[in-house]
Amino acid sequence: MSVYPAVPVVRREDFAPEVVCEVYELGSHRRAPAAVKELTSRQVTIGRMMATGAKDAAIAHELGLSLRTIRAEISALIAGLGAKSRFQAGCLLVRRFG
Repeated sequence: MSVYPAVPVVRREDFAPEVVCEVYELGSHRRAPAAVKELTSRQVTIGRMMATGAKDAAIAHELGLSLRTIRAEISALIAGLGAKSRFQAGCLLVRRFG
């Protein structure tokens, strides 16, 4: 008898963001957290939407902003958090703002 049918499909959405971030950080070779710059409320809002998997175009539509503005804000957010990727920026936001 195979065990595979008994094992349910595991998706990233099934886990709390904190758990996903912990697993991500375990594989990271990051030595120390970078200095965090002050973020604007717009950047935090965009970051939270981004962390849920929303695409840039959907975020722009939801907030009534241009796609270029959203991408600029995401770049500033990533740099402000000292992150190396969008996903890491989302993890750092979850840790900082819940």
